[in-house]
Amino acid sequence: METALLLQSIGDSFETFIRNIRIIDIFDITIISFFLYVVLNWLRQSASRRILISFFLILSLYFIARFSGMYLTERLIEILFIIIFIGVVVVFQSDMRRIIDRIGNWKLFRKSESQSTDIATSIITEAAISMAKQRTGALIAIRGREDWSRHIHGGIGLNGDVTIPLLHSIFNTKAPGHDGAVLCEGGRVLKFGAHLPLSTNLYKMSVGGTRHTAALGLSELCDALLIVVSEERGTISIAKDGQITQLESGSDLKKHLDDFWGKYYSSDSSSFKHWWRRRSMRTALASITLAFILWLALAYSSETVYRTYALPIEYRNLESTRYALQDSVPLKSRVTLSGSEQAFRSLDPSQLAISFDLSSDDIEDNQLEIDGSDINLPADLSFVESVPPALQLSTRHFIAKELPVKVPVKGSLPKGLQLVSIRSTPVHISVLVDTTAAESADSLATETVNLDNIKESTTIKKKLKVQDKSLRLRGKKSIKVKVTLEVRKSNS
Repeated sequence: METALLLQSIGDSFETFIRNIRIIDIFDITIISFFLYVVLNWLRQSASRRILISFFLILSLYFIARFSGMYLTERLIEILFIIIFIGVVVVFQSDMRRIIDRIGNWKLFRKSESQSTDIATSIITEAAISMAKQRTGALIAIRGREDWSRHIHGGIGLNGDVTIPLLHSIFNTKAPGHDGAVLCEGGRVLKFGAHLPLSTNLYKMSVGGTRHTAALGLSELCDALLIVVSEERGTISIAKDGQITQLESGSDLKKHLDDFWGKYYSSDSSSFKHWWRRRSMRTALASITLAFILWLALAYSSETVYRTYALPIEYRNLESTRYALQDSVPLKSRVTLSGSEQAFRSLDPSQLAISFDLSSDDIEDNQLEIDGSDINLPADLSFVESVPPALQLSTRHFIAKELPVKVPVKGSLPKGLQLVSIRSTPVHISVLVDTTAAESADSLATETVNLDNIKESTTIKKKLKVQDKSLRLRGKKSIKVKVTLEVRKSNS
């Protein structure tokens, strides 16, 4: 029995959740997931494990304080978050700029250029080993996905295939560009003799000179792989992701190059399997999960909220019906609505109105009952009650009657003219007259004609003026009649 009640409670909670979640909430979670994906990738590469653990401990303490009502702790941690954010901007500004550069270089439909891994990596490995044995200093930079152009200065364009003789000739001590770096993209040499930015984090290097400092400097600013051959010691080092490592053997270099080629240049580098192997998929799932938890904690509310608004009342097609509004009928009604907090956040009360179509046949006992169908409510809000709950109408009985049309005039004709006649077309118009005022209704008047502007016989159009509430035009809101004025010259 208890299990059945538990399952029913879970089912009711899930149904409430599905009913309250909106399409805009899904977009909200997606945007935050994208942001968290970028941040988590950056933290995994730039921040230490101790910093990550400390951050999540503070975040967990914040949620505990928020939901347990520890107001002071919650406010202090919020202030601490502001301080942390400012510190992150100051300390990690270069890393944040790198993230922005990486986002700017994303290509949703990037076509991967397949390179021959064995040939390119074997050539670079063999050349590096050979130069290490000969104590020839060398610096080779291989581009990843990120743009490195603004970090590199100078260099001589080459744009040729990478070969062992080419690399030996470039780094020959008698060559003019041997102190600079060779820039490669895949199996192509783009430039040689280029100058790379020097790292300021010299504590990361146990030994090494300017080439090692330059290699570390570029690896801190982009995702390139750099190979350094020391002319003093005959050793080979690689720099990647802001770290420089001296290799034990040439086979280690080949392995690093193969891994780098597999990540950036192989034909399946953008495949799902490779994406998962790079932990991108796992980071994405973690980002979505964390964004969903944050949304549940900070944005989602399963409680039903009740709010009351004063909404205007509008009546449509009143003039074509037998109904009339009483003098005491209200212009507004206080309506109570229910829904989630998220639904009320996106509600604009000024767009709501209670609307009645008086030409409908559903009106009973001369009453207009106010319910949700009369209000233009969003789908995620419900009608609860209205004060007053209904509006009272009075009934009138109308009869058809032919009334003559009269044309009122003002002013006078110019000197020398005399008004012979003034007539309307049509002469009579059929209207609906309230039975209580049928005897007093004797004519219809048009708009006033100003004789000051009449200089000859003419025909003009004028609207009927129906201001008496006991009169209604049959099926029309307004009627124009032709007014013909006949004038002649006077003898005097």
